[in-house]
Amino acid sequence: MDITYKILGTDGKEYGPATLEQLQRWLKEGRVTAATQVIRSDTNAWHPAANYTELGLAASSPAGSAAIPATGPSATVAEPAGELAELERRVKSSGSWFYWIAGLSLINSIAVFSGSGYGFIVGLSITQIFDHLLQSAGGNAKAVALVVDVLVAGVFVVFGVFACKRHVWAFIVGMLLYVGDMLLTMLLGLWLGVAFHVWVLFSLFVGVKATMQMNKLQRSSASQDVF
Repeated sequence: MDITYKILGTDGKEYGPATLEQLQRWLKEGRVTAATQVIRSDTNAWHPAANYTELGLAASSPAGSAAIPATGPSATVAEPAGELAELERRVKSSGSWFYWIAGLSLINSIAVFSGSGYGFIVGLSITQIFDHLLQSAGGNAKAVALVVDVLVAGVFVVFGVFACKRHVWAFIVGMLLYVGDMLLTMLLGLWLGVAFHVWVLFSLFVGVKATMQMNKLQRSSASQDVF
């Protein structure tokens, strides 16, 4: 694969990819200087143009800065793949909370209708209230309640699927609904449940930030040569 370059313009935007010939032409035209930040496709970090020996600007390189060889990656450059992998881990870890909310809410519903006194505080309060109201009703009412519980859980599963695929809207809408459930939990005076709601919302917020960072990096790498 041919080596290409990207540069960071004075406006803070990335331009490229460009071939070596294009970059040399930009140098002659004064669009690129020795101090211009450049990243080469076989390296993983930005460096001044003077650091690239193939551009013939090594003499202008600031004292103490090492020139980058014309071929081969720099051994001292941190892998951006590591950063992307960490962001991906955060996104999926945060998005998986929607699965936990859905699953534990269903378990709580089953516990209510089975007469068990056990339950999980991470689950939804709205479904628990609905289940308790219909607990003493006939079989049809219980069936309706279980159908509603499954539908509500399914909505949160959908949020989890799209959140793990880096859709910010899934995080935002799911968080808003969970905030509403937290307010209901507060009205019931279930403060331990409120604390867990806050923790889950914080974890989801971490996922929002990681998703936005990954999407930004993806857009940046897909930028075309419009310089």
